[in-house]
Amino acid sequence: MPRLSAASVPAVAGLVLAATAVVVGAPVVGSPSVDAHPVAPATSMIAVTALPATRGVVADTGRRATQKFGLVGATWRSGSLAAGAQVQIRVRQHGTWSGWNPLTLPDGGPDDGSRDARAAAHRHVTATDPLWVGSADGVEARVVSARGDRPATAPAGLSVVLVDGGSSPADAAAHPATAMSTAAAAMSQPTVYTRAQWGADERLRTYNSGCGTPDYGSTVKMGFIHHTDGANGYPSSAVPSIIRSIYAYHVESNGWCDIGYNFLVDRFGRIWEGRYGGITKPVIGAHTGGFNTDSFGTSLIGNFTSTAPPAAMVSATEKLFAWRLGAYYRDPTATTTMLAGSFGGSRYAAGSTVTFKVVSGHRDADTTTCPGSAAYAQLPTIRSAVKSLIGAGLVAPTVSPTSIRMLSGQAVSVHSGVLRSQAWTLTVTNSTGNVVRSLTGSATPTAPIAGTWDGTDDLGAPVPPGTYTVLLSSTTSSSSALPYSTKVTVTPPVTVTGPAVAGYGQQVKLTGTAPTGSDVTLSLTRAGTALPAQLIHTTAPTWTATFTADEDYTWSAAVNGYSTPSRSTRVAPVVTSPVATGNTVFLTKATALRLAGTALPSAGPQVTLTTTSLSTGTTQATLPAAVAANGSWSAVTTPSIPVSVAVTDARGLSSTPLTVYPVDPPAASAPSTGYSARTLTVTGNAGHAPVAVRVLTKPPGASSFAVAAMVTAAPTGAFTAKVTLPAVATSSSLPWRVSTGYGADATGTTTVLPTFAPTATAPASGHYGVPVGYTGKAVPGDRVKLYTRAVGAKTFAWTATATADPRTGAFTLAVALRRDIEWAVQTPSGQTATKQVLVAPTLSAPASVLRRTVVTIAGTGVPGWKVAVYQRFHGTTVRTLIGTLTVNSLGRWSLKRMVDHPSDFWCVAAGRASRTVSVSTR
Repeated sequence: MPRLSAASVPAVAGLVLAATAVVVGAPVVGSPSVDAHPVAPATSMIAVTALPATRGVVADTGRRATQKFGLVGATWRSGSLAAGAQVQIRVRQHGTWSGWNPLTLPDGGPDDGSRDARAAAHRHVTATDPLWVGSADGVEARVVSARGDRPATAPAGLSVVLVDGGSSPADAAAHPATAMSTAAAAMSQPTVYTRAQWGADERLRTYNSGCGTPDYGSTVKMGFIHHTDGANGYPSSAVPSIIRSIYAYHVESNGWCDIGYNFLVDRFGRIWEGRYGGITKPVIGAHTGGFNTDSFGTSLIGNFTSTAPPAAMVSATEKLFAWRLGAYYRDPTATTTMLAGSFGGSRYAAGSTVTFKVVSGHRDADTTTCPGSAAYAQLPTIRSAVKSLIGAGLVAPTVSPTSIRMLSGQAVSVHSGVLRSQAWTLTVTNSTGNVVRSLTGSATPTAPIAGTWDGTDDLGAPVPPGTYTVLLSSTTSSSSALPYSTKVTVTPPVTVTGPAVAGYGQQVKLTGTAPTGSDVTLSLTRAGTALPAQLIHTTAPTWTATFTADEDYTWSAAVNGYSTPSRSTRVAPVVTSPVATGNTVFLTKATALRLAGTALPSAGPQVTLTTTSLSTGTTQATLPAAVAANGSWSAVTTPSIPVSVAVTDARGLSSTPLTVYPVDPPAASAPSTGYSARTLTVTGNAGHAPVAVRVLTKPPGASSFAVAAMVTAAPTGAFTAKVTLPAVATSSSLPWRVSTGYGADATGTTTVLPTFAPTATAPASGHYGVPVGYTGKAVPGDRVKLYTRAVGAKTFAWTATATADPRTGAFTLAVALRRDIEWAVQTPSGQTATKQVLVAPTLSAPASVLRRTVVTIAGTGVPGWKVAVYQRFHGTTVRTLIGTLTVNSLGRWSLKRMVDHPSDFWCVAAGRASRTVSVSTR
C-alpha cells in the first residue's frame, strides 16, 4: 500500500544491516547505545486558495517558506475534487526547488466498517498518499484540471499537510546483528526493532475518536508485501523519522487509529514494528483494504517500481515471513482463501471468497501497482526462500476429535501437511507429564502425516479418564519443525443423566451411555440408605433405568471400575392443578385460585404458598398448606394483581414458579369511520394481561358476529388488531366487539364509507430540472402512485409514490421536470384524468451592470432544444435576435453580450417564451 510518493531528492548512500537469528520466545529487539524515547512528530497545514484558471491551474499556494519538514501530503473535503483533477507538489531543498510531483489518491487502507474506517469517516476528509522528501523548508502546491483548456473547481477545504518526524540521538544508534545461517533461521524470530526504538508517541493512537485499542484476527493466513513508494537513498539514521512521519500522517491526515502496516523493512535489512498490539499476535492493520483481517502487511521503505529492492531488504523480508508464517503453520508456496471485506479500491466484491498466494503483493488484492513491478517480480524467489528458511515445517496440522470416551472404540486422528520429507513423532502425555503413547512415521509433501491414537498406552491398555496433551513434532537431518500440540479429553466409559428434582410419586428415568456389551453397575441411595446395586447389561450404546421418587435419591453408574460422579434427584413440591400452559395461569379478576399438588411427606407436615408481585418483586402473601400422608396438598388464594406463585417445603425446596394474571374485562377503541375494503385498527387493553384477544365484527346483512382478527396482548395487556372493513357502495354501520373470555366484551361501531377516485392538480408548465409539485386528495391511508410519460408516448411509467394523510387524505408528490410530460395519479380506488406539464425555457441576467459591460445571459431548457434569445432597448418596441443556441446535455445554455443601454431580454424555445428580464445600466 503506497503511503509515500517519490520526490526529486538526491540519493544518499547508507550502511547495510543484517538481522539476528534467535529462538522463538520474547520479542527480539536491537539494543541502541542511546536510550530511545518517544518523539512527537510536528504536523502543520497550509490552506490552498482558489485562483482563476491559468492554463489549467485552478488553485495554487504560491511558493511558501516553511519550517523544516520531511513528508508532505494534501487533504480536502471528501467528494469535492473534480474528476481527473490532480494535486501537485514541489518542495525547496537546500535552496533549490524540485520539479512538480503528483500526489496520488490512496490505494489501500482499512476495511469499511473497521475501527480505523469509522474513525476516518467522522472527518469527511480525503487524504492523498504522502510524499517523503527527506528534508525541505519550502513548499508549493497546485491543483491542475483534467484538461488544461477546461476550467475545473478547486476541491473544498484543500490544505497541504507538512510533517516533521523529529529527531532523536537514538535514531542513529540501532546496531546491526550477525547474519544467521539458513539452518539456524528456521522458525526463529529475526531482530525486530520496536515502536519504542523508532520513538513512537503512543498518545497519538488515541488522537481519533474510538481509537486506542488494537483489533485482532483469529489467525494469520497470509502476508502482503507493500512499498512506501518513497525515495530510496535515505540514510540509516533517517528511518525512525520516516516511520514516525508515516505514523503521524496515517493518524492525523488519513484519520486512522495507527500506522497502517504491521511491519516495515528498510534498505539496510532492519525490520521495524509497525502497528501497535504485539508483534507475535494477529493484529488487524490498515494496509490492504478488504483483506486486513487474518493477514499481516509488510512495507518495504522505498520505491521499487523500476529499482529492485536491495539484497539486505529482501533477506530481512524473507526471515520475517518465515517467522510469521511458520508460527501459524503456513506453506509460503501454497495458496489460501480469504473472505473479501468491503473496500472501494478492492479488486473483489465484498463477501466473495478469494484465493491468494500465501505470500502476495498488495496489487493482488487492490487496484494498485504496489509493491512496484521490480519488487513484485521478486515474489516467487521470496516464496521459495521463505520455505527454505522454515525448513522442516508442518502445514495446517489438525487433531480431531478433541474428546473421546474410554472403551468406546473412538480414536483421535492427527493430520498435517509438511514442507519437505521428514520424520515425525506423535507423543501423548498425561496431566503429570508422563508419556503414555508414542507413535512415529515419515511424511513427504505428497504423502502427508496421518497418525491415529486409539486412546491406549504403549502396552495397549486403555488410558484412564483425564486430559492429555497430544504433541506432533517432526525433523529433517538439518532442522526441526515448530511442534504442534493440543489437549484431548478422555471421558469415563459410562455416563448417566437424570433430573435434579422430581414430584412425589413420579417415575424418574435415568439415561446413560456405555460400550455395547458391557455391564453397567447402577448404585442408588434412598434417603441416605444404599440400595442393592443394579446390574444392567448393555445391548446398545445407550441404557436406561427407572425408580419412583418417594424419597430423595442419589445415583451413579460404573463400568470396569470407572464410575461417574454421584448426582441426586430430590423430591420438590409440584403444582398439579390448575394445569398451566408455559407455567402461566389466567383467571377473571376477583376469582379464587384453587391450587393443588404434591410434596414429600417426610420433609415436613406442611408447605408454604408464597405470592410475589411481578411488578415490584415484593411478597404479597404467604399461606400454609398441610401435606397429607399420600403427599397431596391444596390451598386457595385470590390475587388482585399479577403475581408469581411458588410452593416451598420445610427444606427450602420450591416448585417451579407459576405466573398468575387476574384479568380485567377488556377495553378497546377504533376510529368512528373507515373506508370500504380498507383496514380498521382496533387498539385497547386486554385486562392488563397477555391473553389472547379476538376481534369480532358483524358486516352489513350478517346475522351474527364472526372473528375478524386474533392477536396476543403484550404483558401489560396492550394490543393492536387490524380488521379489513367490508366492501360497501353506500355508508354502512359495522358493529364490532373485543373478547378475551375474561369479563364483558368491549363493543363499538364504525361507519364504513364508500371509497372515491383521487383528485390531483399540478402547474401546466415548469422549468427543466426543477421539481414539479402534484397535490391532491385520496382515500386516507391509500398508496398514491404518480405515472408519467413523454408527450406523444404510448406507455406510462411509475414515477413516484406517496401515502395519503391517514386523517385528511391529502398528499403531495414532487418530481424534477426533464421533458414535456403527461401524467396521472392512481390509487386502489381509481385514477385521475391525464394532464400535461410542459417545460418552459428560463433566462437569467444581472439586474444592473456598468455600461458597456459584457454580461452572461444564461438559462435552462430541454437538452437539444434550439433557443432564440432576444433583446429590446428600453423605450423602443424593436426586438432583436441576438443569438440562437442549443441547450447542452445538462439542460443549460448561455451567451455573452455587451450591454451599453438598458434592455429587456427574453428567449423562445419550442414556441414558448421565458419571462422577460430587465437589465439597467449605470
